[in-house]
Amino acid sequence: MIVLIKYNSPVILSYTIIAFFVVLLDMFIGDNVTYMLFMTYRKPITDPLMYIRLFGHVLGHVDFYHYYNNFLIILLVGPMLEEKYGSKNLVIMILITAFITGLLNNALFNTALLGASGIVFMFICLSSFVNFTRGRIPLTFIFIV
Repeated sequence: MIVLIKYNSPVILSYTIIAFFVVLLDMFIGDNVTYMLFMTYRKPITDPLMYIRLFGHVLGHVDFYHYYNNFLIILLVGPMLEEKYGSKNLVIMILITAFITGLLNNALFNTALLGASGIVFMFICLSSFVNFTRGRIPLTFIFIV
């Protein structure tokens, strides 16, 4: 009997793999790579890397433990969401969430932001709507928020 492994959730698996390589890059090269490309913080709008960091911060993590905790939830919930909403829509939702969280952090706080926690929260909220029926708000969604 031959068992084939299927790349069943391309967005979630690709996101997981890319973020894993960013963590490895950080471990072997140093924190400057994460600081320059994968952490968003308040900088002038004339800095071209600021626009990369607005989206790239969801790929960077402080360490492997931080990465593991975020992607444990993403790998549990993500494939179901990708099947429900489609790969293209999920990529759009991830990019919008990354942009909004990065923009809000830069506008409202004087701190740095990195990691996929915003994506995890978005996935958890979306997962409570998988069995959504018109005119009814799931109680799980209310508890999560």
